Amino acid sequence: MPLRIPLIALALLALVVLVLRLPSGEQSAAYPDASREIRHVIPWRAGGGTDTAMRGFMRWFEEEIGVGVVTENVPGGLSSVGLTVVQNAPADGYTLGTMTYDALSVQLLGLAPVDWRALEPVCMVTEHPSALIVPADRWADLAAFQADARANPATIAVGNVGQKGVWHQHAAAMEQAMGVELRHIPYEGGSGPQVGAILGDEVDAVVSSLPGAMSYVRSGELRVLALMAPERSPLVPDVATFAELGYDLEYGSFRMLMAPPGTPEDRLATLETACEAAAASPEFQEWARAGAVGATWRGRTAVREYLNDLAPRVEGLLAALEDV
Repeated sequence: MPLRIPLIALALLALVVLVLRLPSGEQSAAYPDASREIRHVIPWRAGGGTDTAMRGFMRWFEEEIGVGVVTENVPGGLSSVGLTVVQNAPADGYTLGTMTYDALSVQLLGLAPVDWRALEPVCMVTEHPSALIVPADRWADLAAFQADARANPATIAVGNVGQKGVWHQHAAAMEQAMGVELRHIPYEGGSGPQVGAILGDEVDAVVSSLPGAMSYVRSGELRVLALMAPERSPLVPDVATFAELGYDLEYGSFRMLMAPPGTPEDRLATLETACEAAAASPEFQEWARAGAVGATWRGRTAVREYLNDLAPRVEGLLAALEDV
């Protein structure tokens, strides 16, 4: 009897040593666990360009990661409501969030305690330039739009997706570059309400990305007057860039997948690998071309560099709005 306790203690000690010697992958359950699903949060309303593009991408990502993906829309506050959900989620690799350009504005505007720098990049899925889009029967070109805007200051209503959001920032930069005064009308929730506003004659124009409006451009209902891009887009090859027309305007937006702060490195690597395979899939590429979603691959390191470069430009655009 007196020897029993020391023997038990030695056995427990041996077990602890054995566990500590096991490779880290053997200490925890395999990832991803086939019995679990990955939660994917889109911080914009259903039906918009971001919702369509990211739900589409997730079909191929789901095949590559090997587990189910459940997508939910959590809109509000220029995407801050949904991003707050992602930021506060368990850092276990089972929550992902779509992040768009507006995430860089949220903290500066004090809308929510969301810090995009704290989120863990997984990959970029799309990137696309901003564009000035109008009813096809309204203005034939940018010169006509500018002439009308100068003749009628603060009369032309331009829709965006939220005050001081991505396309308000870019429309204001356009306004300043062209020497005109416009009337900016916000439509919270994403490009769906924004495009609906121009189709319903609630606004005279929108500054937006191409994907959400592309089907109406192809049908002849809407016209793209100019792109804020370094070069012309194959989606609208006949449309000039603002630079070609004499204006220094090069702005755009993006969609990325982000994970909660502190997500383990090995799980981030697994997610990135699945994303890269999904993005490279010929079927996804064909779907993306047909839907004009602007498929653009960037991995984790490139995403972080991209965001660090873009952040000061966003800060400058917001500062310019404060001066108006």
